Amino acid sequence: MSKCSPPVFYYHSVAPAKNDSWVLNGLTFSLQKFEDQLQYLAKNGFRSIFLDEYSDIREGKKSSQGNEICLTFDDGYLDNWVYVWPLAKKYGIRFTLFASPECLDPRSIVRPNLADVWAGTCTMNELDDRGYLTWDELRAMQESGIVDVQSHTMSHTKYITSDEVTGFYYGGPRGVYPIWNQNPGLKPVYMADPGFENRLPWGYPLFIEQSAVIAHKLTINPEIFLELSALGAGYDLSEAAQRPVYEADALQVLKSHRANNTLITESELQTDYLQRLHYEVVKSKEVLEQRLEKPIHFLCWPHGDNTQEAHELARSSGYRATTSGKLTGESGKVDRIPRLGGDFDNAPWLSRQKFHFKINSHYQRQPYRAVREIYDLKNRILHRV
Repeated sequence: MSKCSPPVFYYHSVAPAKNDSWVLNGLTFSLQKFEDQLQYLAKNGFRSIFLDEYSDIREGKKSSQGNEICLTFDDGYLDNWVYVWPLAKKYGIRFTLFASPECLDPRSIVRPNLADVWAGTCTMNELDDRGYLTWDELRAMQESGIVDVQSHTMSHTKYITSDEVTGFYYGGPRGVYPIWNQNPGLKPVYMADPGFENRLPWGYPLFIEQSAVIAHKLTINPEIFLELSALGAGYDLSEAAQRPVYEADALQVLKSHRANNTLITESELQTDYLQRLHYEVVKSKEVLEQRLEKPIHFLCWPHGDNTQEAHELARSSGYRATTSGKLTGESGKVDRIPRLGGDFDNAPWLSRQKFHFKINSHYQRQPYRAVREIYDLKNRILHRV
């Protein structure tokens, strides 16, 4: 393996500002700061590469010149088409886009983007960035040579894996996957759904959930949700003061069902899990290859969750490498891709300095390497304590 493979940065959403109506807007990185990063890369002679070349360097088949960099985008958001792609073309920066077929917008449409604004055919205010990419938009990006599309598994969802209650729903991000699983057809357009957060009743119990690729699903008795809905109707859950009383009563309902072994109605069998894992890993590859008419060699695990079993399935089905995600001990292997967050939520100047520092410390240049080692040592000491 190459002593120092190029750094791989990851992003999700990029927009001029966070959209207050999108429940996951914490994933949005400032358009101004992102363009500043592209300017930095172009000005300092960095060469953006796709993951095939990255893997050649990592496996020692090709030498690194010390100026290569990989930019990757997860999820396939519409704003990647609206803002990221035009800017990437402007600065000559290539990037990899990890897409989940279930999330892609099935409509045959191509929407305006920054290039149309620059051409004077629309205004910034007329751009809509709420949603996921269509296949037509994804294909146009792939064919441009600026973007390489790879797999982000099929569903990108999470499932309940424990009967332990972690809280109750009153709006917010924790409702995304329960709502998705109840309304699968809503996925591609949920960001533009004004009533999205109200699709799950307030007071809905939230259980431990995990990414679809590692989750052994549990099915909670649907009668429980009906009971709790009826219970919640006796409270005004918009009033924070009433919630603790409701929650105490709701926990008693759940406790009673647990005692009577009626809380869980089904536990996923290992054979069913493996079939579902095949769908997430192998089927996503097949669908993307068929729709885009290109090979799919790389897989990014949603939420960073994965197992060695899932990775081995990916490798045996033709993937060259997968992201290491939360399995940081795997990051040194040639068929794993360790990544760095690139969406720094700081003032523009500090964001630029962090980007500069991460690249140079990754390439083990001084004094950045020494500072990085001191920082890592401090974290190890604090972790032991």
